[in-house]
Amino acid sequence: MSHSSMMGRHTTFRYCLDPTVEQSDVLARHAGASRFAFNQSLHFVRTALDHRKTNPQHPVPWNRFDLINAFNAWKKTEAAGRVFAVCPDGVAEIQVTGLKWRTQVCQQVFEEAAVDCGRGLAAFSDSRTGRRAGQRVGFPRFKKKHKTTPSFRIRNKHPKGGRSTVRVGDNDTARSVTLPGIGVIPSPTGWSKPTTGL
Repeated sequence: MSHSSMMGRHTTFRYCLDPTVEQSDVLARHAGASRFAFNQSLHFVRTALDHRKTNPQHPVPWNRFDLINAFNAWKKTEAAGRVFAVCPDGVAEIQVTGLKWRTQVCQQVFEEAAVDCGRGLAAFSDSRTGRRAGQRVGFPRFKKKHKTTPSFRIRNKHPKGGRSTVRVGDNDTARSVTLPGIGVIPSPTGWSKPTTGL
């Protein structure tokens, strides 16, 4: 008996969006959060590598899971945010807020940025050890606001009994994309020719 293997097929569509002013601000906020999370994840790695110079056993978050866990733990700490509050009796106290603006963007944006950092580290490692063919890949660099194309990535969730979180063609119009936390964004041109890969 022979067995045939199944290969996954992925189709990518490109959309030209026409967001409102408010939606443009939210999209920019998501892109900024993605850049911030990538840089913070890379900062975790660089700091851990510095500690390893004096303590060879010091752990270094390197893969996407470690980086996601590191960021999720950090975002609730005093290092991520704090305020000084003065009580009526004049005593000042530190209140830990963590990353206060984190609720303004989708959680997935932070996680996917950490994943991107992990992919860059994996490419660097594979390139150094010869597991990756082609041109040598350097160590990931911090993303600069004015030199990096604004972008972010979110996953499409499919809750049981509910609709997908990312949808095309809501509100009786085929020319729109719905994103969680942002809403329905019109697309003046609809979708362009898809690219398909295995």
